[in-house]
Amino acid sequence: MKRRIVVIGGLAAGPSAASKAKRVNPDAEVILFEQGSNISYGICEIPYYLSGIVDDKQKLIAYTPGELKEKRGVTVKIHHRVEKILPTKRKVLVRDLEKNDVVEYLFDKAILATGSTSRRLSIPGENSQNVFVVKSYDDGMKIKEFLDSVHPRKAVLVGGGYIGMEMAEVLTSLGIETTILHKSELPMAGLERETRQAVAEQLTQHGVHFIPNVQTERFIHEPHSSSRVGQVVRVLTSKGVFESDIVILSLGVEPNAELAKDAGISVGATGAIRVDEMQRTRTDNIYAAGDCCEVKNLVNNRPMYMPLATVASKAAWVAGENAAGGRALFKGAIRAIAVKVFDLEVAQVGLSADEARESRFDVATELIHGHSRVAYMPGSKDVTVKFILDKKSKRLLGANLFGGEGVTLRANILAVAVQHKLTVDEISQLDLAYAPPFSPLWDPVLVAANVSKRIWKATPRREKS
Repeated sequence: MKRRIVVIGGLAAGPSAASKAKRVNPDAEVILFEQGSNISYGICEIPYYLSGIVDDKQKLIAYTPGELKEKRGVTVKIHHRVEKILPTKRKVLVRDLEKNDVVEYLFDKAILATGSTSRRLSIPGENSQNVFVVKSYDDGMKIKEFLDSVHPRKAVLVGGGYIGMEMAEVLTSLGIETTILHKSELPMAGLERETRQAVAEQLTQHGVHFIPNVQTERFIHEPHSSSRVGQVVRVLTSKGVFESDIVILSLGVEPNAELAKDAGISVGATGAIRVDEMQRTRTDNIYAAGDCCEVKNLVNNRPMYMPLATVASKAAWVAGENAAGGRALFKGAIRAIAVKVFDLEVAQVGLSADEARESRFDVATELIHGHSRVAYMPGSKDVTVKFILDKKSKRLLGANLFGGEGVTLRANILAVAVQHKLTVDEISQLDLAYAPPFSPLWDPVLVAANVSKRIWKATPRREKS
């Protein structure tokens, strides 16, 4: 009998898993359920569509439901929400949102790719017409429509994470006065202090008002006599009131694992679904991949929550192949992230210094300043590299990089170094390309490695007089 594989979720992991399953087992029936209108689109690209850098919203969509059927052989059912999984009966209950009917589907294998949900403040006024998150294609289209129709003059961003940085640049580029309200002293928690300070300076240089150590308490609406009824006009905080025509929540995400928990599928301390190296959950015949899952951190070998598209896609391929009868493995990830903040490139690979200490490494750090090209070449920019190291093994545990150009490419070099447990001695011997328009003779990566060696140099003993 033909194997039936059901895939729940249609963003990054779901279509990848479904396509892989069909490639591995062309005879399998693969059905993907998605409650929204679109599948397989780029969330990370949405800010660049809002700014006009991406000029066509259709470019954000990798596959339409019809294309996934035609090119990959996957049956896609949009506007279908899986409401319940019955693992022992190998059955899912699915609501057709257009007809409001619930239909049962039997399965041989199921793959959960339910993704993540945006964190919320849970304060009055949060569901107002001009309060948005940037989490889906539909979110992006709603923001775009609002920007084009209302032409807001003032914006408030709540939260100073990656999306907050990107949206600050978007809104500023559109001539909108932008304020960021952040609960901590510096933006972008999880990065090293030097990196966070550089980001804060970049915001200030480009006219963004960054308000630190602030608690957002309430969104205040326009009086009923106004044409803007139902819209937030002021944001009440622990540091005063800020006027706003549009509010963007940038509070991070959390795993969308409620469907799994309701089915008795095990979740970890992070709140995300537990999986093994084959992406199997602890429930027979059910796999999971993407932002709903925990990931093994290859640096400290601990499970962590790592909601990244790169990780989701790789894990999804493994889930799809194994659901179709394969034996693929996903060993884990180190975490490699980059973001553009106006003129600054920012990247992180591996553990932060705090995470390394929490993981009981004996931590040392080293910070260097270098150049993206030969210093006197036109266009050369400053590049800062910070190494997080294990004193015992001399191993690179993580790194932060920021600067004007080439940061992300250098971060990719260090991502390989972290993943393959290279020591500073080994990194210092890497054979990197040198050409004055692209890199100095001593690349900042090599400089950081060589300077780090002094940590282990023995202090000469003084002779007694």
